[in-house]
Amino acid sequence: AHSFNAIVCIDACFTQKHNKRSHKDPPRQHPRTVFLLESDVKRWEEIVASLRPPKTVPKIAAAAGGEACEDGYELSMKVPNSVLDACEASFTAADGSREKASTQFFDSTALMAMLCCHDRVLWLVNMTSPGEHQHYALALIDQLFKNLPSGFTVGLLYDISCSIYRSCVKWGFLDAYLSRLTFAISVFHAYGHGWACQCVYHPRKCDGFGLSDGEGCERFWHSISKLIAYLRICGHHTRLYTLDSQVQYADWLSLLGIGNWLARKWHNTQTKRLEADTQVISSAKQDCYLCKQWKSQLSSQTRPLPSKLS
Repeated sequence: AHSFNAIVCIDACFTQKHNKRSHKDPPRQHPRTVFLLESDVKRWEEIVASLRPPKTVPKIAAAAGGEACEDGYELSMKVPNSVLDACEASFTAADGSREKASTQFFDSTALMAMLCCHDRVLWLVNMTSPGEHQHYALALIDQLFKNLPSGFTVGLLYDISCSIYRSCVKWGFLDAYLSRLTFAISVFHAYGHGWACQCVYHPRKCDGFGLSDGEGCERFWHSISKLIAYLRICGHHTRLYTLDSQVQYADWLSLLGIGNWLARKWHNTQTKRLEADTQVISSAKQDCYLCKQWKSQLSSQTRPLPSKLS
C-alpha cells in the first residue's frame, strides 16, 4: 500500500475574528511565531488572480436552468465535472453567508491553520478577506514544501480538497510540488460531498492515509475557543502574539502526552486491523478479488452523467 512521508491537514475558523479599530497597537512579534508573512500570502493572492480568470456561473447552475451540459472528466481528474461543480456550488453557498458582514466590521475575518498528523500547529494564516479563498491554503502548502526535503511525499486533508486540486490541475498552481502531493477530504466534511467525490477523496478509501481523520484543526480551534472574546477586542499585534503563545503552550502539552497519544493510536489501529481482517476472512474471498471489485465499483460510480437525449 502507498504511504506518505508526512500527513497534514488544513482548515479555517471563522469564529476567530478581530474587530476593526481606528489604529493598530505597537508592533510586537513572538520569537517563535507560526504566522506566515503577510507578503507571502499577498504574493499567492496575486499569483491566483493572474492565472485564474474571474469565476463565472458554475456549470451545475447552467444545467439546472435547462441548458444542455455535456458531462465528462477535466484533465487528469478522476471525478466527473458534474460532481465537482456540485461540490463547489455547495461550498460557495455555505461560504457566501459570511461575505456581507465580514469586512464591514472586522479587519481579520478568520484564521487558517496547517497541522501535522500529531495535531501540532505548523503554520497559521491571518485571513483578511471574506470567504475561504484558495490562496490562503496555497500559501500554507507552499510554505510546507519549502521546509521539506526534496522527494518528500505529502498527504493533505482539507474539507474542499476536490476543489483546490481541480484548481491546481487546471491553472498550474503548485506545479513544482503536485506530483508529491495527494489530496483527501477530512472525514467529518466528506459526507457533504457527492458520493463519487467520496469514492476518490475520502481518506478511508485512499491508500496511505490510514486512520488519519484530518480533524486536528477542529481540535485546535476547540482548544483556543475560550480566547474568542478577548482576541476579538485586543490589539492586532497582541492578538497574534497571544495566539503564538497559545500554540507554544499546546506544543508543550502535546509533548508531555505523546506517550499516551501513541499508545491510544496504536491500540485503535490494532483494533481496526483485527476487525477488518475478520470481515475479510468471513467473506471467504481473496484479497485480489475484493480489490478488483472495488476498482469496478469505483469505475462505475464515478462515471460522467449520461448526456440528455434531444
